[in-house]
Amino acid sequence: MPKPRSHATQFRQVLALFAIFGHPIRVVMFQRLAKTPMTAGDLARTLPVSRTAVVQHLKRMEAAGLVAASQSGKRRLYRTRPEGLQPLTQWLGNHSALPSTKRRAASTNATKS
Repeated sequence: MPKPRSHATQFRQVLALFAIFGHPIRVVMFQRLAKTPMTAGDLARTLPVSRTAVVQHLKRMEAAGLVAASQSGKRRLYRTRPEGLQPLTQWLGNHSALPSTKRRAASTNATKS
């Protein structure tokens, strides 16, 4: 049985990820970086925010383990880190196994038939 402290730590990680993805610009940035690595400037040209704002968002996402940067000459190339989503996917997996969720899913599928 996991220690309560471990569970609390995992839950804080999940809450942090919800906070990160609570900002729509970060969701769009993560989706674009998942398709192809980009620089902050490349991202800024496709978003309605400044390059400075993009860099600040990237710093938060990097601190959360969602993106990583590598140096390419004078440019920093950002890419997603799928393993950064692990606390969230694990949490969602734990909740999809709950009996009430299964009942709702079964009743939803029954109404579609």
